Amino acid sequence: MNKIQRLIAWFLIPKGYYCKGCPFWFRDKTRLKQESGYCSYLNKGDWDINAKVSDKVEVQKRQLDGTYKSELVDKSELMPISLLWDQVKECNKR
Repeated sequence: MNKIQRLIAWFLIPKGYYCKGCPFWFRDKTRLKQESGYCSYLNKGDWDINAKVSDKVEVQKRQLDGTYKSELVDKSELMPISLLWDQVKECNKR
């Protein structure tokens, strides 16, 4: 998109935290439900955004004595990082 197209597109993005009613949001039905959102404004899907996260993620786990210990956990144990599938904005526009 050129600058004028991006400016016009910006006005089409709904205000708020969600993509509901956004003409750039789509669902790729060939993918799992929680990794099926796609934004044509960003040219990215949940799968693209999630792929940028390393396979291991550092988390703080609470111990029985009340202290916290850092541990590396496989990201597949956590919920998906990108929430495009749930129509939560990833573009931070408007």
